[in-house]
Amino acid sequence: MTVVGNVIAPGNVAVITGGAGGIGLAVAEQLIERGMRVVLADINAPKLQATAGRLTEAGADISTFVCDTASEGSVAELAEYTLATYGAAHLVFNNAGIAGMGDAWNGPIELWRKVVDINLFGVVHGIRSFLPIMDEQGLGHIVSTASMAGLVAMPGAAPYNATKHAVVAISEGLRIELESTGSPVGVSVLCPGFVQTDLMDAEPDHVDSPMGELMNEAVASGIAEGMPANDVATEVVDAVGTNRFWILTHADMRERPVERMQRAATQTNPPMPFDEADTAPADGQN
Repeated sequence: MTVVGNVIAPGNVAVITGGAGGIGLAVAEQLIERGMRVVLADINAPKLQATAGRLTEAGADISTFVCDTASEGSVAELAEYTLATYGAAHLVFNNAGIAGMGDAWNGPIELWRKVVDINLFGVVHGIRSFLPIMDEQGLGHIVSTASMAGLVAMPGAAPYNATKHAVVAISEGLRIELESTGSPVGVSVLCPGFVQTDLMDAEPDHVDSPMGELMNEAVASGIAEGMPANDVATEVVDAVGTNRFWILTHADMRERPVERMQRAATQTNPPMPFDEADTAPADGQN
């Protein structure tokens, strides 16, 4: 891969979706410390403005854009805004996402559409909007937030599993594609376990499905006791700086995908739900 210069460098530009809080904000703060200019994008306008105000008062060079990542047009406008404001986009962090808790099999099909639009097409839109910019400028890196649930399936969270597995596959395929064609753009995928964020704030208090409700409670509890978002951000920044693809932030969970593939190779059925050794948690990216 031909890389011209360093992506994480003073004056370079980062674009972060889901940037008003959680992992997105934590990554933004670490990049600002390194002298980067940041475009924070989020669908929550009041929260976005409050976050931006605090960072600007502290001396950060940031801009904001209210963006619905489920909309191709909205993400395209984000790219146009970034170029108009800073003239470049060196790092794109496709981080916006939702848990999408609910009854995937008996509830409204709209649950699937909402999760797929945000978690999957949000990443697709981000790549399609910013990859051409990075190729043309000769430098760039794309990070997309998946989850440990993109490597090991959780019961009671089918839409989330499907979209996070897709993000891993898209990212890995893109990485191979870009390297094989000599592109100057790097790719990483973030697969965290539980992280202390407000991911569950927009989720229902109760899910009309026994397994869904069990997972709802388990994810909420796990996030409350999860890894600090700043620790995840440190891993993200390090991975971009070293052009590392895999970002598995929870060391104690890294063997779970290996165990899953071992079961596949031996044609062994999946374990029962909530076996401590085999259940993969959701992440908290927002």
